[in-house]
Amino acid sequence: MSEKTGIVDTLEERQPYITRKQEKGQEIPLACDNNSLAGAISQRACVYSGARVVLNPVTDAVHLVHGPIGCAGYTWDIRGAKSSGVETNRSSFSTDMKEIDVVFGGEKKLSNAIDELAGIYRPPVIFVYSTCIVGIIGDDLEAVCKTASKKHNIPVIPVKSEGFKGNKSDGYKAACDALKQLIKRPEEKTA
Repeated sequence: MSEKTGIVDTLEERQPYITRKQEKGQEIPLACDNNSLAGAISQRACVYSGARVVLNPVTDAVHLVHGPIGCAGYTWDIRGAKSSGVETNRSSFSTDMKEIDVVFGGEKKLSNAIDELAGIYRPPVIFVYSTCIVGIIGDDLEAVCKTASKKHNIPVIPVKSEGFKGNKSDGYKAACDALKQLIKRPEEKTA
């Protein structure tokens, strides 16, 4: 229920962050540090959702969700981003894992999806997000991405974002870990 606090209408669960000042030495817990309930779509988002929020503004990348279609639908177009060119981030791509993939593994399906997306869009980078299902069945996301990276001569980066292993803040970290793979150190000059 919305309640008026001063001149700002706020949701009840957000009031502590708006109406309370932090006293010296006092910590106010952040909502993004609350763990989510696996399989539940709520304000307390999962690791995958946090990673997607951070990486989605990379507008020329292909963002591929390795998991059920619901995960891709949950975060599709969650954050806007300006672009002067390609906006593949505005499309949602998923391997749409089904029961048979859970039983027999989804690595071949993932590899085929990467091949198809690389062929159609020719992106400079592909981010592949793992979801809860991938963490449970143990698909080797890193191996599939490494093979695809060599095959297509572009970075295909696994984003280790199984939703059940933490909270939205952990997703931010998973995204930053993925972005670090794109950073190349300058070559040292020899004397």
